[in-house]
Amino acid sequence: MLNIILRNVLIVSTMLTLSAFASAQTTHTTIGNITFGSDGSTAQTIGGTTFINKSDGTVAIAQQVGKTTFINSSSGITSTINKVGNTGFINTNNGTTSTINKIGNTTFINSNTGSTTTIHKIGNVFFTNSN
Repeated sequence: MLNIILRNVLIVSTMLTLSAFASAQTTHTTIGNITFGSDGSTAQTIGGTTFINKSDGTVAIAQQVGKTTFINSSSGITSTINKVGNTGFINTNNGTTSTINKIGNTTFINSNTGSTTTIHKIGNVFFTNSN
């Protein structure tokens, strides 16, 4: 369960760091160990490493060491994710910070840039809304 939550957090945080927020809804479906985004992105975990491929051609690699997850993207952005209690903290090398909180089946992401994202899981499909 924690692995699934972490993978979803990685996908969301990578969306935060690799692209600008869109106002359209993006869905994510997991089949086996691969997550497919309706925007053309994919994420696959092999061993302790998650490989993320975006539709714009950028890629990212995420690895967890202890309680910290490190994300390095081909666009030069690096991020760290740390969890304290029920809140996850995302910090990037470009100065962007975000917090993640999960309540029930909904995950809330708030960025210091003023953007807000919600992720809701229904069955095997994730619905993402961003402003």
